[in-house]
Amino acid sequence: MIGYRSIAIAFLATMASTSPAPANKFDGHWSMIAETTRGHCGIISVGLGIQRGRIYATGGSFAFNPIKLSGRVAASGKTRMTAITGPRIAHGAGRFGRLSGRGTWSGTGPSGLCSGVWSATRF
Repeated sequence: MIGYRSIAIAFLATMASTSPAPANKFDGHWSMIAETTRGHCGIISVGLGIQRGRIYATGGSFAFNPIKLSGRVAASGKTRMTAITGPRIAHGAGRFGRLSGRGTWSGTGPSGLCSGVWSATRF
């Protein structure tokens, strides 16, 4: 029978060999603007955060609904993201650089289809 001491040593050895995921060079706080080039969605400001390559919203709303963001940023800067606000959903793609990013988006909602471009600035 294995004693508690042996189990504890095995557990600690496993924890010591497991390192956390490395930070992504794009991690931080960003300000993003989504501009509509087709449809009636207007200009939308979103606070965007990136942590270990994962995208999340830090603020912003559209049509009185908070904006929820999800997505990933690859080591190359290439990104795909999804924004949801109330009954509306949009998908975006693009690329982040060290201090800025840009891309395109398209979505659907109660007022129909919208699409456009997005740009982001790190602060």
